[in-house]
Amino acid sequence: MKKGLPIAVAILSGLFVLAGLIFQPYLGPYLGLVLNWAVIVGSMALLVAIASLIIYHARSILTARKGFIFSIVILASFGLSLVGGLWLGVDNPAYLKWVGAIQRPLEVSLLGLVALIMTSAAVQVFRNRGWSPLTVSFGLSAIFFLLIALGLLQTLEVPQIATVIGYIRQLPLVGARGLLIGVAIGAVMMAIRVLLGSERPYSD
Repeated sequence: MKKGLPIAVAILSGLFVLAGLIFQPYLGPYLGLVLNWAVIVGSMALLVAIASLIIYHARSILTARKGFIFSIVILASFGLSLVGGLWLGVDNPAYLKWVGAIQRPLEVSLLGLVALIMTSAAVQVFRNRGWSPLTVSFGLSAIFFLLIALGLLQTLEVPQIATVIGYIRQLPLVGARGLLIGVAIGAVMMAIRVLLGSERPYSD
C-alpha cells in the first residue's frame, strides 16, 4: 500500500494532465487547478531542500568539519541574497547586480570545467580509437569551428569568406535541433514508463 499509493497518484495525475491537454475545452479549468497544486507542492519541496542545505552546512560549521570554510561562504552568500531580495526587491538594479556578481563567476567556472571535460574526452577518443577517418574528421571539425568561434577567419575581411562562415554557423543549429528532438523523444519515453509504473523517480 505504501509503495502502491505514490504509483497510483503519479499515473492518475499524468493521465489527467494528458487528458486535459487533449480535451482542453472540457477539462481546462480543472487542469489549471492541478497545475497550481503541482506548483505549490514543488515550492514546498524546494523550501525543504533549502532547509536541508542550510542544516547540513550549519552542522559542518558547528562541528568544524573539513572544508567548513566553504559552508560559511555558502551560507553568507545565501543570507545576503535572501535579505537583499526581501529588502530591496528582486527587480532592484543593485540587487540584480549583486546576484549577477555571484552568478557570472559560477557560470564561467562551469563553462571552463565543461571545456576541460570535453578536451579530456576528445583526447580519450584519439587514444582509444587511434588515427582513423572518424577521429581525424572529428578533430579537424572541432579545430575549424573553434577558429570560427574565435573570429580569426573574420579578421581577413573577405566578403566570400564571411558568406561561407555565415552558412557554416548554421550547421550547429541543425545539430542542436537534432539534440532537442532526441531529448523530446527521450522525455516522451520516460513519461510513458512513468505512466505505466515501470519507472519510479518519485520513490528515490
